Amino acid sequence: MKLVTKNIHYAIKSLLYFAQYPVKVISVNELVKKLNMRRAFLRRILQVLSRQRILKSLKGYGGGFILNIKPDKIRIIDVVNIFRKEANILDCLLEKDICLYPNKCLLMRKMKNIEVQLNNTLSKLTIAKLLKSIGN
Repeated sequence: MKLVTKNIHYAIKSLLYFAQYPVKVISVNELVKKLNMRRAFLRRILQVLSRQRILKSLKGYGGGFILNIKPDKIRIIDVVNIFRKEANILDCLLEKDICLYPNKCLLMRKMKNIEVQLNNTLSKLTIAKLLKSIGN
């Protein structure tokens, strides 16, 4: 049960950098150097964010990526959902095949409540709020 995958971590870290320079075109090379990330992996993350219209891709000389959405409109839950592909963050801690009472399981109900609370919290948290909280 891993809440934040490497994709999500890289995406949020990148978006925090973009939020510091909201009108600047930022190259992949700059991000690789400033954020110490692997180029191929980062490029894939940026392409996904571009397809989702969070970033805008600019091709050619001087190209790169730029924010397409204001940092206060980019919710963390949206970034999580882009890379998670499904809304549920917490899976059953027990083997689903051996659970005799999937609809009555106290543990699963508690986990679902935690998931709802977590999703609500992440829905209220934006890139702008996160950036402000870390002092940039």
